Amino acid sequence: MFMKKNIAIGLAFMVAIAVAALTLSRSIGQSATTQPVLNISPEARQILDQVRDAYASLKSVAISGTMDGRFDIDGVQRSDQGKFRGLYASSGLFRSEMKETHSGNSATTQPTDDDAVVGNTGEKIYLFLPPRNRYLLADAPKGKIDLDALGGDMADLLRNQDLSLALALSGDAAAELSQDASTILRAQDEQIDHQSLPSITISYPQYDMKLSIDPQTHLLRRATLDLSKNAKFQGAQDVKSALLTTNYANIPAAPADPAAFAWAPPPGAQLLVAPEGTDAGSNIEGKPAPAFSLSGLDGQQVALKNLKGSVVVLDFWATWCGPCVASLPTLDGIYKDFKPQGVKFFAINLQEDKDTIQKFVNDSKLSIPVLMDSDGSVCTRFDPEGGIPFTVVIGKDGTVLKAGFLGGNEDQIRPIIQSALKK
Repeated sequence: MFMKKNIAIGLAFMVAIAVAALTLSRSIGQSATTQPVLNISPEARQILDQVRDAYASLKSVAISGTMDGRFDIDGVQRSDQGKFRGLYASSGLFRSEMKETHSGNSATTQPTDDDAVVGNTGEKIYLFLPPRNRYLLADAPKGKIDLDALGGDMADLLRNQDLSLALALSGDAAAELSQDASTILRAQDEQIDHQSLPSITISYPQYDMKLSIDPQTHLLRRATLDLSKNAKFQGAQDVKSALLTTNYANIPAAPADPAAFAWAPPPGAQLLVAPEGTDAGSNIEGKPAPAFSLSGLDGQQVALKNLKGSVVVLDFWATWCGPCVASLPTLDGIYKDFKPQGVKFFAINLQEDKDTIQKFVNDSKLSIPVLMDSDGSVCTRFDPEGGIPFTVVIGKDGTVLKAGFLGGNEDQIRPIIQSALKK
């Protein structure tokens, strides 16, 4: 799971959503304490200040746009296209909807499971996955909602799905764009629709970004992300192209009717909720891990009862789950470090066919052994709500030491494993 900020309102369960082939994680592989020293030019600062003031003064804005990703990584070519639209009111009400398609080496474009609708009605925060007809709900925080109040998972989802909407919710667009950046410089103006747009480049630990700003509204017009560093960090050797270009249309307007933010689940949609007042997985901590036996991609059967005496780490995931995919490289690195010490790691895929799983493992060069939970029954034994990503650390005696959304949080999971090894 990717987390830029700490979860504030228990929205960690709202993570079963894929946003892009390469999730834009600023926290992968770096500690929360390693904030780089920012080098910002005076010319770039002037543009950032204009952007900050423009977003801060918005009463309401309708946002729409397109996303175009072009990837050629280690011989695998992929094209991602998306259309999105959003609505924002200064009270903190918002709605964002994404529709994405992708194609592989062929020219055929296929719809994906990445389509999502997310928003705040004023009473509820919701996330709906149309292809799977599943939705998630949480009570909205009291008072005015901003990006920080939403918590890390929801905030990062919005950053990835609609950066302009995220900037409107941030309260300080300049600070939001500057966080984790090492350099922000004035760039050559971008020519869009016969208009010259002032631009800046921002360098983050895992990617670089160029932003082009509308000279009249000072709102975001285009964002071009170079994800080459991200791809290489995840183990890619030959990155010919890893560009994601997003074009925005922002239409400021009078305060929107609150009814425009209303949302109701469609007929037949399945509701998934986290246990009220608890963190997902906390109900099994300190108890014996539920027994299971699952088949691996290699055809070998793995039974938990045969692993007693070893520290065991289970990570429940799916290829369609963006945060799952984002957290797997971090978990894979932890696996490689602890494997010599006898720790047993298993990435347990949830309800996908073997060919889909195998292709993902091959493309991502995942080294963690993969088990297949074909009917989802094992996942629900550990977490009745079935939310993913979901990581479990089991002690040598078979007791669950920790369970929850841990996979991408390296600073949290490593000490748990190290402590378990000493017992």
